[in-house]
Amino acid sequence: MPRLSNAFVAGILSCLLVPATALSQSPNWSAKLPDGTGKEAVEGTCLSCHPANRITRSSGYTPAHWKELMGTMVDLSANKAVQGKITRYLAAHFPPSRKRAPRLIKGDAQISFKEWVAPTLGQRSRDPIQAKNGSIWWAGQWGNLVGRINPATGEMKEYPLPDKAMPHSVTLDRAGNVWYTGNKNGTVSKLDPKTGKITEYKMPDPRARDPHTAIFDKNGTLWFTLQHSNMIGRLNPATGAIKLVTPKTPKSKPYGIKIDADGVPW
Repeated sequence: MPRLSNAFVAGILSCLLVPATALSQSPNWSAKLPDGTGKEAVEGTCLSCHPANRITRSSGYTPAHWKELMGTMVDLSANKAVQGKITRYLAAHFPPSRKRAPRLIKGDAQISFKEWVAPTLGQRSRDPIQAKNGSIWWAGQWGNLVGRINPATGEMKEYPLPDKAMPHSVTLDRAGNVWYTGNKNGTVSKLDPKTGKITEYKMPDPRARDPHTAIFDKNGTLWFTLQHSNMIGRLNPATGAIKLVTPKTPKSKPYGIKIDADGVPW
């Protein structure tokens, strides 16, 4: 049984959450949990953040793995009774199965993983990017923070962000500043790692609600998507000026963005 954790896997932090849009489109969004001792504890603890289908559609795990997985999202060590109820319920009703089992291929393969657990549990750490000095930055969306790890030492530092920023992604400029998209407060912001100072750039259009993914072009201009606002934006870091455009295709909902060799965003 593979080890499970909400940790960096090969230098990438992950968790079992998926984007809200994907969850809302799932046919099992309103899946119901089976009756049994511990069900109420699961509903009160696990379902306060996750829909039930995150559990019902899982591969199922042993008691030890369920406990380990929970520990990456919420610390129940101070309440052993609740922790035990949840662990026993999940292990009894969702034991290891062949659901979503990997399909093995022929031949030898050697893969190594190194994992780090982020200081703030349940933060939905995502979209890591490597700096020139080898450090890794990530967006801790649900923790409303940006984090950094030194892979050589394992040392981590988290930077709390302004209220309701809920960063979706991070990118770096030439000077080493960290830029993140405020997915919930309608901002694109710059974090100076040396001072911790954060400079926010608010969207000029109230309809531009959710900056999503950002990237710099070769001239240092920041381009970014706004998925549910159905927009693409451009920010001039020198002046703070922001320009927004709407794609011709309705509901195209741009997600990722890349710059080609000619400097054209796709």
